[in-house]
Amino acid sequence: MLSQRPNAEREMHQFAFVSGMSGFPWGGSEELWSQAAVALHEAGHRVFASVHGWPETPLPVKRLRWRGIVVQERRIRQSVGSRLLRRCGSLLGQPGQTVKERQMSVFLDIASPGLACISHGGIACGLEWMELCALRGIPYVSICQANGENMWPQAAQAERLGRAYIAARASFFVSEANKELFEEQIGQRLSNAEVVRDPFNVPYETDIPWPPSNDGIRLACVARLDPRAKGQDLLFKVLATDKWRGRPIALSLFGAGPCEGNLKALVRMHALASKVTFHGHVADVREIWRHHHALILPSRFEGLPLAIVEAMLCGRPCIVTDVAGNAELLEDNVSGFIAAAPTANLVDDALERAWNRRNEWPQIAARAQAAVRHAVPPEPARTFAEKLLQITSC
Repeated sequence: MLSQRPNAEREMHQFAFVSGMSGFPWGGSEELWSQAAVALHEAGHRVFASVHGWPETPLPVKRLRWRGIVVQERRIRQSVGSRLLRRCGSLLGQPGQTVKERQMSVFLDIASPGLACISHGGIACGLEWMELCALRGIPYVSICQANGENMWPQAAQAERLGRAYIAARASFFVSEANKELFEEQIGQRLSNAEVVRDPFNVPYETDIPWPPSNDGIRLACVARLDPRAKGQDLLFKVLATDKWRGRPIALSLFGAGPCEGNLKALVRMHALASKVTFHGHVADVREIWRHHHALILPSRFEGLPLAIVEAMLCGRPCIVTDVAGNAELLEDNVSGFIAAAPTANLVDDALERAWNRRNEWPQIAARAQAAVRHAVPPEPARTFAEKLLQITSC
């Protein structure tokens, strides 16, 4: 069992976790591998991790170190640490290697893993790591955390991706739709593919009373402030129409991101200050659902958002776009409301259907709560860690 620490009769394994994400210091895509790394470390296995380096080390990375996990922060700029790494790279790496390639080589030399787990924020940001593991004969698995029609690789990269994913001991995706799209993108079926679930940030058994609606309906959009992916601009277009201006409905945005200024300017442009408010990051997700009636998430591309899983576990209906895994846990008009595509007209249609049945939302939310508990395990990261242990033990 994973919870048992190895002793003389049990074999200790070495794992290397690699995050390819470099667009943000941390995000929901990092929770699966990092929590699995902690679970394996606590079970007595040796665990190493490599993450993109930032000027300020993210708190979750510091917490991995505090737990005893050896973490490499891949920084390209000159520093005492990077100069030492370059010196090690000149000894352990190959002549002519770039700093990045040397960092990769040094990490794998030090970790010497029996299994490497490479996490992609999208489909390809860990590709070079997969190729290096294959070159060195290191068994590896991959996690694809997001995919979308805007991520289609060109032919040369598609060929590389196909080779790398097929050579993996397992290729994990967080939604069936992302897996199927990836197979289309590379023009090959993956016999080693499997869908896994990301960990969430609310108790599995959650009971939050239904909030009062005397002052109207309150929607929450819980997402990174990045309309390229999350589509908040579509919501503003919908709410700016005369129909929605005249209805007692308000939208709260929770989260941070690179486009906060753009989105606030867009709210001013559409004169939506009375309907749209920004609340930043909230540590306890349950606080959101004590005061809001439904999640609305007009994503343009995704994996399977934690916000949907958490809203369903908290007993709130979801209004989402049919991209990636958004709709895989929901049944349209039964346990949620699904816009057929991320356009303002179709988001308006889904929101209108939801509005017309707002008196039924508590019953719809109860069906959503039952559905998510059927589809998502209570401890996804531990379940994933057990999969990794089974793979490396074979």
